[in-house]
Amino acid sequence: MKKLAKLYITAVLLFALLFVISNALITSIQKKKTNTTNILLNRIVEDLQQKYAEKLTAGGSDNSLSESEIQTIVNTYMKENRAALSAEFGKVAFPNKVIYISTKAGEGSVALINKDDSSDKVWAFKSEGNIIGFVVFEYSDRSYRELQLILNISLLAAFFIAIGICIYISQAVLRPFDKLSTYPEKLSKNEITEKLPETKNRMFGRFIWGINMLSDNMQNKQKRVDELSRDHMTMLTTIAHGIKTPVANIKLYADAISTGLYQPDGKINESDAEVAKKISKNADDVTELVTELIEQASGTVVNYTPEIDSFYLEELKTFLDEEYSNRLKMLSIPYTFELGHNAIVKSDKSGICRILSQLMDNAIKYGDGGGIYVSLNKEDDGYYFVVKNKGEVLGEKELPYIFNSFWRGSNAEKTGGSGIGLFESREIAQSLYGDIYVKADKDAGEMEFDIYIPAFPDQISND
Repeated sequence: MKKLAKLYITAVLLFALLFVISNALITSIQKKKTNTTNILLNRIVEDLQQKYAEKLTAGGSDNSLSESEIQTIVNTYMKENRAALSAEFGKVAFPNKVIYISTKAGEGSVALINKDDSSDKVWAFKSEGNIIGFVVFEYSDRSYRELQLILNISLLAAFFIAIGICIYISQAVLRPFDKLSTYPEKLSKNEITEKLPETKNRMFGRFIWGINMLSDNMQNKQKRVDELSRDHMTMLTTIAHGIKTPVANIKLYADAISTGLYQPDGKINESDAEVAKKISKNADDVTELVTELIEQASGTVVNYTPEIDSFYLEELKTFLDEEYSNRLKMLSIPYTFELGHNAIVKSDKSGICRILSQLMDNAIKYGDGGGIYVSLNKEDDGYYFVVKNKGEVLGEKELPYIFNSFWRGSNAEKTGGSGIGLFESREIAQSLYGDIYVKADKDAGEMEFDIYIPAFPDQISND
């Protein structure tokens, strides 16, 4: 979601930049047109004043002309020069109408008496340095402020619409997909077994359907692999027990021969003793080979390599909430996920989540629905996680075998499973230099699993 926050900040900055650039551009265009208009009007007024002076000289009179006569000069000039001035300064700068207004002559030094936001322009008309009237240039409405206001409102509206769309996409698409995107990774690490729930907006219907199909396919294949592994282990165990007895007898006979037990005089035959030693050594080699095969077969059941990193203990509670809260509510199973201390854990989060997932799944499958309690705590020497569930309790004779591979208790006759989950969980815990312990309380009808993970497993390596 950090990338999404950067996207929002980028969008805001782009709109702010667009806002500043558009306003600066409008201001620049307005200023340029105003300057062009002022230059044009200045030329017109100077030309009119020159025409006025020429008219006075041609009439041979020092008296000023009347207002109507000056207006005639104005109209004649504008008519004759319209095309040339429009071509030079542009039609926008050229006024629609020019009116002359006379006034009493007087001294003055102000030539332009206009307001910047006015549509009309008023210029002083002078004769021999005295203001004798005003020339009014009428324009159609050219108010840039209204245009600027409309532009700014449009930009703000577009900004809020864009932010609204981004928020909608974030809430309806990106945020749900961010949660969905972690599912394949968790599925590959065997952290979860539940299917993805259908989202309300149904935008990811086909994706969720495909992922759930993949989950079913992976679970079926894993079930088949577990069955094959169990058959493989059963076969090896049978072979081992079948071989051990005759090999032990062979070794016994070899030892008897090497001691001269079968000689009539009871003396050791050196040549027979030498052969007997070789037979005994080969018998030991066969026994060692069988033991090694069984150990290798057991080791291939769990494929796990620790990846040590730092994370908060609260992240494990969040994992349990996200993966099991809705499921337990639907099954009407009371539950409590208790966080005793939000410490920083230096361990393999994925591995611990796999352990918790297995214990939670077992608590749901083999429990009676009376309740599940999970506690996450830190103590001086490490981290302790407790998973309790109400249900049928295994007998004391069964508890020593509960972590054996492919072993299933007496309470699992009507429940599916391979008997590998607790074996895998303990292997992971021991790979993290911890362990899992089991307790059975018949009086309370409760099974309890205690997980211990050391606080600082610095000795853990990838070897």
